[in-house]
Amino acid sequence: MFATASLLCLLLCGASLGSQWLSDETQVSDLIPKSLWAEQLSLSLLSQYSLAPDLLDPTSCLPLLHEFANNSADLSNCLASKAWPVRLCQHCYKEYFQLKVTMNKIGNPLQNSTISCTTILLQSDRVQVIVTLNDFFDELWINSKCANCLQKNSSDILNSTTQFMNLFDGLIQCFNRTRQVPQFSIKPDNFSRVCQTCNDSYRNLSDLYTTLEHTNALCIDLEDAMNSTRRLWSKTFNCTLPCTDTVPVIAVSAFILFLPVVFYLSSFLHSEQKKRKLIIPKRLKSKASVANIQDKTN
Repeated sequence: MFATASLLCLLLCGASLGSQWLSDETQVSDLIPKSLWAEQLSLSLLSQYSLAPDLLDPTSCLPLLHEFANNSADLSNCLASKAWPVRLCQHCYKEYFQLKVTMNKIGNPLQNSTISCTTILLQSDRVQVIVTLNDFFDELWINSKCANCLQKNSSDILNSTTQFMNLFDGLIQCFNRTRQVPQFSIKPDNFSRVCQTCNDSYRNLSDLYTTLEHTNALCIDLEDAMNSTRRLWSKTFNCTLPCTDTVPVIAVSAFILFLPVVFYLSSFLHSEQKKRKLIIPKRLKSKASVANIQDKTN
């Protein structure tokens, strides 16, 4: 009975809307909000699609839909333009933060209402376009570990991130400045001067990277910058970072290697001393035998 009444109401609504659109000669663009209203009205007549006791006008959610579309476009453009060299977290955190603000608006009740646009914008279609887009951006952001380089509310960059990038920029400037010396125009494969001039800058950058790695303060921006720097340092310039623990390591290694020699030498000397104590010289034996003979004759 209820299904028959609902179907009859749908037909009457459709007929009335269709006659009004045809009689008023409305523009095609004006039909879109009315079609959305008709669709929402038809769904509200079925209990499983009912949004709330009072009917929500779908057109009230269109501003949020446009806002999400603009935020998605801005974030996509930023991510694509900062894909190389990778600087996603430092340059796109504002766009990502704004996208999350819009998603919160969609989930919260509208002004002067107790109903949100969640059902209309997030659950009305099978594909769930907005949810899929939002999950894609979240997954990319999490895999890039951008939260490690930002403050807790994602409103600004950490000081450690800024410090690392300043050291990185200084090292790249050192590379470029040193390579412009006339020496390289004669011997382009000789980068020894780069290794000597930029050694301190590279060491400072490497030490800071190790510290940030231990404190879990690395994101894709810093990892990509350090990887590119190491490739330049080791493969392009053929530089090596001298180890400060070389002397202690060599000393300990030499001591360990010398221990077997000491052991076998001490064992050999100790066995020779025992042999000397046990073996009686021949002269002493002859004198002892003569003394025994004299004792017997007496």
